[in-house]
Amino acid sequence: MKLKMVHIRAFSAFVLATIPLLLAPECADGRNRRFQRYELQLGVGLDNFMGDVCSPRNADLPAWVIPQTIGVVGNIGMKYNLPRRDECNCLLSSTQSIGGSLFFGQLKAEEVEKNIDKFYYRNGIGFNTFFVELSLRYEWYFIKEKQRRFVYKKVGRPTLKRPTIAPSYLFVGAGGLLNTGRFFWDSKDGHQSERYTNIAPVLIGGIGTKLRINRGISFGLEAGLRLAINDNIDNCDGNVERTETKPWIFGKWYDQYQFITASFTFKIREKKNGWPDFRSIGR
Repeated sequence: MKLKMVHIRAFSAFVLATIPLLLAPECADGRNRRFQRYELQLGVGLDNFMGDVCSPRNADLPAWVIPQTIGVVGNIGMKYNLPRRDECNCLLSSTQSIGGSLFFGQLKAEEVEKNIDKFYYRNGIGFNTFFVELSLRYEWYFIKEKQRRFVYKKVGRPTLKRPTIAPSYLFVGAGGLLNTGRFFWDSKDGHQSERYTNIAPVLIGGIGTKLRINRGISFGLEAGLRLAINDNIDNCDGNVERTETKPWIFGKWYDQYQFITASFTFKIREKKNGWPDFRSIGR
């Protein structure tokens, strides 16, 4: 009899301790434990340069893409998802993040007469460079990511909430560009070239979306614009006079370039001290 009373008391204590969890509002579903603040992003893609080289004759044309201005690019980035809490002080999926990105690759443009039609300048000039861009940015999710979770609205009646299929975001930021390579041109003395290196501050902006593969990994697409604060990425500032040794003219365009990248994003858990635990990448 004493043993039965012990069992009954233990079971009663278990039930009394469990009922508040089952009847608790939607926030008590373990989201605190699953929230991951850090993300690692790895991607590859294409870039398109728009500047004085290969610029259109029509100065009202807002953008252009031709094979002679397309290069390849890769990127690596880290994000920190800003915590967001509900009325129960439980962590929710973040709608904002801050982060840093390193882009690297090729910027190029070449005015080859046989490949560029009458709508673009044909000055026999071009450039081909390797660039490194380091930037900081802020992201805002207008379609937020949701965790997969069970929510107990009634005892023993679980409801499964599925994650958003494609969380999407806008981003803005600023950074710096280091650009080095060759500038070349045709003159009466034949084909000429020179090496050059320059740097430029850039403003960035764009849009992206992600498709969740599993809880720790997602695949995404991102399109971004970079506007340089100077006009010399292509070694043409738009103000140099035409001469016999450098017989080209300029469209006087501000330099800018765009990226389209495909990337994988890996969630990273944090250590007790708040720093990312890289051993947990993608888990």
